[in-house]
Amino acid sequence: MNWELDLHQILRQNKPIDNATNFKNWWRFSLFFFLLLSLLSSFADATPSKESKATLIEYLAQEKTHLTIAINNSAQNIQPKNEAQYNSKMQQISSMLTMTNAKIQSLEGFLDNQNKQQLALNQRLKYLQQLPLASAEISIQERVAKVETLLTINKKTIELINENLTLARELEVALKDEIKELELWEKNYQLEQKLDQIKLTKAKLNQELNQLYQSNINNNDKKHHVTNNSNFQLSNEVNLLINNQHIALIHQNINALNLQKMIIKAKILLLKNTDTKTLQLALDSYRESLKQYANIEKSLQQMTSTLNNEAKLAVDTNLKKSINALQKILNSQLSDITEQKQTVLFQLDDAQNQLKKLVSSRQTLAEYNMENLPVIVNKLIEIPNLFYKYVKTLALKVYDSYTWLDTLPAAILWVILSLSVVVFFTLNRFLKSLSNDKERSRLTGYLYDGTLTLLQRNIPYLCLFTMLWASLYFTNISFANYQLLFNLISVWFTFRILILIARLGLLERISDSSGKDVKLYYRLKWLFLLGGWTTALMVFSHLFPLPLLIQDIFNRLFMLFILAVSLVAWKSKDVIPYLLRPFLKYKKRYFKNAISLLVILVPITLFTTAIIGLLGFVNLAWTMCRYQAYLLLVLVGYILTRGLVFDALELFSEWMISSLRNGWLWIEVFLKPIDKILRIILFLLSILVLFQLYGWHSDSLVMTSLGKLAQYTIVNLPGLHVTVMSTIEFFIVLASFVWASKWTREFCYRWLFKNAKDAGIRNSLSVFTQYTIIMLGAFITLHVLGLDFSGMSMILGGLAVGMGFGLRDFASNIIGGIMLLIERPVREGDLITIGEHEGRVAHIGIRTMRVSSWDNMEVLIPNAETFNKPFTNWTHQDSIVRTVVPIKVSRADDPVMIQQLILDVLAIIPEIEPDPPAQVFLKKIDEALIEFEARYFINVQIHTRFEIRSKVLFAITAQFKAAGVRPPIEPISIEIKEGHSDLPVKKHVSTND
Repeated sequence: MNWELDLHQILRQNKPIDNATNFKNWWRFSLFFFLLLSLLSSFADATPSKESKATLIEYLAQEKTHLTIAINNSAQNIQPKNEAQYNSKMQQISSMLTMTNAKIQSLEGFLDNQNKQQLALNQRLKYLQQLPLASAEISIQERVAKVETLLTINKKTIELINENLTLARELEVALKDEIKELELWEKNYQLEQKLDQIKLTKAKLNQELNQLYQSNINNNDKKHHVTNNSNFQLSNEVNLLINNQHIALIHQNINALNLQKMIIKAKILLLKNTDTKTLQLALDSYRESLKQYANIEKSLQQMTSTLNNEAKLAVDTNLKKSINALQKILNSQLSDITEQKQTVLFQLDDAQNQLKKLVSSRQTLAEYNMENLPVIVNKLIEIPNLFYKYVKTLALKVYDSYTWLDTLPAAILWVILSLSVVVFFTLNRFLKSLSNDKERSRLTGYLYDGTLTLLQRNIPYLCLFTMLWASLYFTNISFANYQLLFNLISVWFTFRILILIARLGLLERISDSSGKDVKLYYRLKWLFLLGGWTTALMVFSHLFPLPLLIQDIFNRLFMLFILAVSLVAWKSKDVIPYLLRPFLKYKKRYFKNAISLLVILVPITLFTTAIIGLLGFVNLAWTMCRYQAYLLLVLVGYILTRGLVFDALELFSEWMISSLRNGWLWIEVFLKPIDKILRIILFLLSILVLFQLYGWHSDSLVMTSLGKLAQYTIVNLPGLHVTVMSTIEFFIVLASFVWASKWTREFCYRWLFKNAKDAGIRNSLSVFTQYTIIMLGAFITLHVLGLDFSGMSMILGGLAVGMGFGLRDFASNIIGGIMLLIERPVREGDLITIGEHEGRVAHIGIRTMRVSSWDNMEVLIPNAETFNKPFTNWTHQDSIVRTVVPIKVSRADDPVMIQQLILDVLAIIPEIEPDPPAQVFLKKIDEALIEFEARYFINVQIHTRFEIRSKVLFAITAQFKAAGVRPPIEPISIEIKEGHSDLPVKKHVSTND
């Protein structure tokens, strides 16, 4: 990393220039010594001397020191500045790597020889220990002691050889890594050289472009001075054309150079890192370049065709030569563009294959064994020390840079630090004054209070972060040096915000008496704490960087964190909808169902991702996590934006109702349609953003597959071609016109024709407007579906004839509906009687008329019935309708008194209209009864005839009872038959009471 290079910069400056040469000479000497030592050891006696062993141990100790220094020097890698330094350094490192390999082989051979010597010494020791004690007892003990000493020295030698072997292999790995870095530097250097060449070429092309522009200006000046010579005018026009083609060609060359520049930058990114994100960016660059290359190729082909036409018309030899030269340049450029396209296609396929391999690769658990356990533990123990060294180095760099600052920049830095403290202290006081305990009912209110609370509780940390950033910025510390620190701060701040949000939503808003919200808060708190540490360690391992084994450990720990999140979310799937109940209280059912579905799907998705990562498919799991994060961000953004728009429209509607005269009319006509349009726009924008985040561009595999599916043919008949896309467009356009027809009718009835005095005319005009939109929508939707009206004239004619015969009643009903709207013999709300049906007209449609009967039933009456049969419209002119009630009394009662009693009753009933006045007529006098006819008028828009008739009869009955008028008795006729034997005798008896 850059900070490590800066840490050892002073040491590098103090080292001699010929450091590599000294190491090279030392490697040669050490290699020669080991070869000589191995050769001599093969001829040595089985009992080596103590002096040779001591010398060997001393040399191995020195060798260990030299290897350690070499490893440290290889860690202090200095990038070459030019190609000469690269070649020199590559040669030196290659030589050192060759000598290191030879040294490893020599050490392995020498180790094998030492093991053989140790085995021989052990056998000799056993032999000496088994000898019988005799006079030579002292000599045997001395020999045993000598062998034991040699064994001890041999073990020490073997340990040193093993340590040197380990260091040599570590140096071999470091040298190989350094060679890889140099190879990457070479590729990067070559790409940078190509970029420089592209810049120079662009500069030359721009100069040539300026010259061509100046040439066009000069030709135009000559054209104005010479106006009579037609040949000159023609030649001038051709020259202008050629110059313009040259200009267009230069522009295309510049565009091609820009594409090459974009491709080179993508390659540089791939050289630095080959993760899934970088590969996806490179794929996007390749696809975009292919699209641009296709456009350039199309433009060059058009220019070629234009020049071919001009070459046929050209007469002057010089002009023909110029055109031919330009054609050759165009053909060469076309071949270059084609070749570059093929190269980019090959690179695109290669990047796609790399991405597939990277995503599908699995990291096994083979390296997690007992042998590597001490290494893993040591690396984990070193992490705090490494972080301490990193922070210490960064602090020293800041201090050193600060000491080199002039007085003015240092004073500005201290002023900014002081102002930061003052500003954040004032902001804290201001936020406290804004916070209140007001109860909120809208999403904007909750967001406002939550944002204020989060800001207020993080003011000290924001102040410290601002001061830290100002210190690093003014001391000219590069971002690469403190990138790790800022990333760790971002991780800490993110998880702190999550814990605060959980505290605000669960603990400080205690709404569940069972305590489930409090339990969920503590679960989330500890989970986020562990997740914060896991994420921080993972970020530290990737950016420091740590060995791949440690990175894999922290990646799997993060997958365990995701697994724990999924389990907690699944366990709390019933608590989350309960906590969101205030927000879902006034929402529609589909919104609540969507929340319930997400509460189930999100834990399952996270659980699946975590399991995939734990099984070793870490790259695939990371890719899935990224896509899930994109989806979650878009979903949260959509919900928040939709809630804010809803609150804004609700506030606007309240202002309309309180401020405008017809506020409710503005809401119905304009605000509700705007709300629906904004919903659709917001949904489409969310889909577009999600597609952009997923990389589903127009030339991506997903979009190409969807395009092929959309163009799949469902029906292919003469004059009718229906595809999947046309079907989708048909339903979209149909839904749009259905909504537009309803809105048009409401708009015309409530707003456009609101000044019409006659409600029938107003309704008819609005319905005609709706039918116009429906007819227009029918033609457009059928055309969108794939119906060709020009090719289906015969079929449409046949359908018209069929409608004339088979659909005659249907057509007559439609024409009847149109005539009803034109003549208006009946309107919505009128009381009519058609045949056996009587009721109020609820709706007049294009085919039928819906009548609401007194039995609360909807009767559909075809419109043709209103023209083929007579009907009664009780409220055609006005709503005052006469009702006739027959009343019969006994012949013995006084008719004048009865008439007055009935008139008195009709006069006291308030529902009866006073104008025209009620009347009572004597209708009939027979042998036993007198029949009266009471006539009165009521407003049928307010009251029903049956209701008032019943009320009148009840009142007359009560009035007659009070006046002593008895109910009449109908005459009874009895016939008595007389005959022979048992036949009855017939008699006529008439009784009248």
